Amino acid sequence: MSLEIVYALLGAFFLYTAWSTWRSGQGTADLLSGGFWLLYGALFLLGDLWSDFTSGILVIILALLASLTGKQPSAPNQGTTPAACPFPAARTHNSLFLPLLCVPIGVVLFSIAGPFIRSGTWHLVDPSHVGQSTYMLATLLGLAVACVLFRPGPSEPLEAGAGILRQIGWAAIVPQMLAALGGVYALAGLNDTISGLLTHAGLGSPLVATLVYTVGMAALTALIGNAFAAFPVMFGACGLPFLIHGLGAPVAPVAAIGMLCGFCGTLLTPMAVNFNIVPVYLLGLTDRNAVIRAQMPTALAVFAGNTLLLYLIIQFGNILP
Repeated sequence: MSLEIVYALLGAFFLYTAWSTWRSGQGTADLLSGGFWLLYGALFLLGDLWSDFTSGILVIILALLASLTGKQPSAPNQGTTPAACPFPAARTHNSLFLPLLCVPIGVVLFSIAGPFIRSGTWHLVDPSHVGQSTYMLATLLGLAVACVLFRPGPSEPLEAGAGILRQIGWAAIVPQMLAALGGVYALAGLNDTISGLLTHAGLGSPLVATLVYTVGMAALTALIGNAFAAFPVMFGACGLPFLIHGLGAPVAPVAAIGMLCGFCGTLLTPMAVNFNIVPVYLLGLTDRNAVIRAQMPTALAVFAGNTLLLYLIIQFGNILP
């Protein structure tokens, strides 16, 4: 399960979504929406054949298509009832959780056992992309379990997935676009600029350095909408030079806790469209900030706990085993 196979499977699914949109659509918006998913799938399937500049132009075209369609995430058909639903899964209650649980459990199992499943130069899990490889394998395992449990028709899983993707619309690709910002900011030297400002301010105190790092991760994530975009900036500007090199903090806890603080910022911002705005549309909620309000106590508690943990690690040495 190499990264190329992962991209090929995703690209094929997006192409199917484009074809399904054109087949079932009638208006200009559906024509443009199908073109959007066709182009997005082509980026996954043929991205290695184009230059970075060409890919960037295609991304701009994607943004134009998204603006022309003007389609926001929409709620499912409110008239659908479990009795009328063609999928037996809608009436199986807790059995629906089994395919979902296969994904996290599968990731752990494939991560542990994957390196040992090999023959010569062939590996079940790509050693250079363990996260993506195991996640795709676990997702396919969940799909297989769902098919065994609920016996859908050959095209029903693909059609259901394409339908959900059409409901979410362009917001489905926001995480990938925002995550790419981290690399852009790093290449632009933003982390070096922030690091210089922090050097002039002086971060000799472990408490101050910890707060700058964790609060900065949460705040920058809230502004950008994605912790993966904020992490290269704050880790390069504060985590690496001040916490690790300056105060001798261990690398793994600084990186992991920084990401967790960034995730707390994700829970608190409307910029995280896929997490906090899309569910509002899909659930038909009237309060645009309903999801954020529900997540806020958990986000603040987790943020405070991780900030305290990182301070204790820096102040009293590596307390982890």
